Amino acid sequence: MSGSLRILIDESSKTAEARRFARGLAAKLGLNETVSEQVSIVVTEACTNLLKHAGRGEIILHSSSEGRDPTTGLDLLALDQGPGMRNLQQSLQDGYSTGSSSGHGLGAIVRLSQASDFYTAPQKGTGILARWWSQPPRPSSPGHPGTLQINSVNLPKLGEEISGDAWGAVHLADSVVILLADGLGHGLEANTAASEAVRTLRLHPDLPPAALLERVHGALRSTRGAAVAVARIDLTLAKLTFAGVGNISGRIYSGSEPRHGLASVNGTAGHQVHKLQEFSYPWPADGLLQLHSDGLLSATGLESYPGLSQRDPALIAGVLYRDFARGRDDSTVVVAKAL
Repeated sequence: MSGSLRILIDESSKTAEARRFARGLAAKLGLNETVSEQVSIVVTEACTNLLKHAGRGEIILHSSSEGRDPTTGLDLLALDQGPGMRNLQQSLQDGYSTGSSSGHGLGAIVRLSQASDFYTAPQKGTGILARWWSQPPRPSSPGHPGTLQINSVNLPKLGEEISGDAWGAVHLADSVVILLADGLGHGLEANTAASEAVRTLRLHPDLPPAALLERVHGALRSTRGAAVAVARIDLTLAKLTFAGVGNISGRIYSGSEPRHGLASVNGTAGHQVHKLQEFSYPWPADGLLQLHSDGLLSATGLESYPGLSQRDPALIAGVLYRDFARGRDDSTVVVAKAL
């Protein structure tokens, strides 16, 4: 999956920059002029809300592909650590405002995006997601054992232009395979290693996680190496199989309740790997998988965020990035949850 683009919004002049980047990405993804204009308005409203209610925040933009028949789309996240909203539903109504504006901001975001989601909590800030597609995604087929929504935030270390992390997901007949790789160091060479791991996933998605990780280990020998984790979620057997090397962290939740931490072995794929091990865990009917690189704190998790597990995976990933990113490394968090 491609990385995310981050724009710090700490003054009103940054709104034009965010709008320009958003329109450029919309055009690159094949969104038409009408949708591109909607994107511009939503960016403006989101930036206005960040500055008015929190004083500053971040806009994150990335392309989004999800589901068994992925359709390319554009995701916009607006994240702040301000006071939060006491009454979200009231704030979403056109005409309601706690500031000096006409109060159309959040209502406009709902109307002008093809999908939207919100998370807010007192003194924990607010996260807003707006999404547009080039075409509406297809619904799941009747009788299918289930599917997952998968999304992420993947951002480079401040000062770098490209993330040294990469991730990918492949949907098979009755399962989904997710790989997250953190190339050693930062920048282009780290990205080359991580991207090679994702390429190996695309070539061999049918392999069990430990066997796939062995292939990745061989493929990365000519690179600087990476920490890599592979999770295969079998939707028919309700089982998650996991293999990892290095410091990729993983956790399974049932709704918002933590169930299992995922165990990796020491080493670096492409260089030195101790004996690879594969572990199996039950996958709950309301399962949620969280994977993150060491650009986020080891304490990263949903436990202190009531209701966050019910939100869109992109918004979950955004809130976790906002509150747990170390700020001195590439930062990636991937969230997969049962529909």
